[in-house]
Amino acid sequence: METNIAQYEVDLDDAWSIHGRPHGGYLLRQIADRALTDAHPHPMAVSAHYVRSPNPGPACVEVEVLRTGRRVSAARSRLSQGGQVCVEALVTTGRLDPAATPYWQDGSVPPDLAPLDQCQPAPATGGIGARTGHLDFIDLRIDATSSAEPTAEIRGWMRRMDGADATVGDLLVFADGLPPVTFGLGMHGWVPTVELTVLIRALPAPGWLRAIQRATLLQDGWIDESCELWDSNNQLVVQARQLAGYREPSA
Repeated sequence: METNIAQYEVDLDDAWSIHGRPHGGYLLRQIADRALTDAHPHPMAVSAHYVRSPNPGPACVEVEVLRTGRRVSAARSRLSQGGQVCVEALVTTGRLDPAATPYWQDGSVPPDLAPLDQCQPAPATGGIGARTGHLDFIDLRIDATSSAEPTAEIRGWMRRMDGADATVGDLLVFADGLPPVTFGLGMHGWVPTVELTVLIRALPAPGWLRAIQRATLLQDGWIDESCELWDSNNQLVVQARQLAGYREPSA
């Protein structure tokens, strides 16, 4: 019987870890990359459930092709370690047209940000020594000029740390690259992702991306976060939404 399942060995890089656990956007890219094909080289929609956090080191990505179509293909992808499922995702792939323009768009506009030179780089190591590994790879400049009132919103500039233009794969990482919005509320506990969906809407133009992340409700230890990324041509390139937990820091 013919099988549509392929397995790939991966090595999860400790350099991408937060508190010793691999970054969620980094894991999303590991999963989505293995579902791409020559005919459909771009991830268009990736929806992942984070069952448990893997450790850095060897892991396995299993890709089951559900459908191969003319414009899009669909796959179920699973990242496992030690025989245990860590991340389960559905991945829709296709080919984005670099010349595409909006047929219709609502009134959304890129976030208004302070000039780049007025925004401070987000360090990979915070004041309490907790390492945020993905910020060794993402140049993130947080706009701290908003209202003095606590708010569940974070804005900033974003690009690759090496200065190279963002690829579509980078966008999956960037979609989970901002600090939790709870930081804007003065809450600095752990915010583990339960589910994350990323829509790639367009190929990014060269240059810095503008990012905004908001929440609607924090209740009973759970919070939603919605993220938009806009490129240097004022084009919406990413829409993302996740459900995350909130855990108070240990005493």
